[in-house]
Amino acid sequence: MRQMTKITAAALALVVALGVSGCGRLQISKELATVNGNMVSVAEYKYYLESIKQQMLQEAGAQDEAAFWSGDIDGKKASDVAKERATEEMIRVEIAASKAQEKGLTLDTATEGQINTLVKAKDKQTKAQVDSIKESTGLSDQGLKELLIKTSLASMYAQDVQTNEPDKLEVSDEAITEKYNSDYALVKHILILSSKEEEAAASADPAASADPTASAAPEISAEEYKAQQKQLADEVLAKAKAGENFEALIEQYGNDPGMTSQPEGYMIDREGNSVGSQGGKMVTEFTQGSFSVGVGQITDLVESSYGWHIIKRYELPTSGESYDSAVQAIRSSLMQDKYNELIDSFKSEFDIQIRQKEIDKIKIG
Repeated sequence: MRQMTKITAAALALVVALGVSGCGRLQISKELATVNGNMVSVAEYKYYLESIKQQMLQEAGAQDEAAFWSGDIDGKKASDVAKERATEEMIRVEIAASKAQEKGLTLDTATEGQINTLVKAKDKQTKAQVDSIKESTGLSDQGLKELLIKTSLASMYAQDVQTNEPDKLEVSDEAITEKYNSDYALVKHILILSSKEEEAAASADPAASADPTASAAPEISAEEYKAQQKQLADEVLAKAKAGENFEALIEQYGNDPGMTSQPEGYMIDREGNSVGSQGGKMVTEFTQGSFSVGVGQITDLVESSYGWHIIKRYELPTSGESYDSAVQAIRSSLMQDKYNELIDSFKSEFDIQIRQKEIDKIKIG
């Protein structure tokens, strides 16, 4: 089972995974917060912020980072949401590390050695990544080492709760089923491409192109091609809405090879992530269209950068690889939520002081 993915994620792996681009000179760390008198620096906060930024960009499938960070999420600026999440993560790590110390949990020699080796990395690739993190956050070698020790202790506390107090993180089958039915969709679609380049890539046939007797289609402009394809999409949509066999329409008109390799359809979550061995992430328009209709219903034309999608939603499976993968992901997510609630319930025991002005000064995008 995938372990809880925030505080419990391996701290050492996080350093290498971030791989952020450094800019500017190292900064002198300033105090950003205190938790029971323990100082948290601006540099430490930036470490959490870089991780949160990557998570958000990945979840959104954002191609234009500047546009994403200047945009809104549920009425808030995306950059402000990232800062709020980074603050929450920072506080939870501080609390969990403190709780670990209360329980007498300590790092073993092997973990301490890994941290020291990572901070003083010798191989070129790892050193470049670690140096990039230190540059972008302002963390010194000692600061990075102390932060990794802290996050490792927090991870140990989470694992201790999971092992010794599993009832605190227990998730009911009913909760999993409810989330599965509300947050997942199984869909098939007819894709009508809107550009000649996309069509050529999707339908490349070396044998046909090598045939000297094959007649070349007359050249038309990109605008004319798109207009013709839009007309075709309207016609196919009308057939689908009239009740013609959807699978037959996919075979006759569809330009997505995935509908041939995965005839059972795509199972996706509300972030557009494909479930199971399918992998990948759907474009935002496709995801929104998939969840805009009920089971058995067909969308109107959904336009994306690829062209026009005609999407039909199907009953979710109750067994199989995709089902098992979805249940595993849901269980992990709900356990993480319960763990966060547990950590948050300790906040009243801690004196937490945040210097919001220091957070506001940090630029994103």
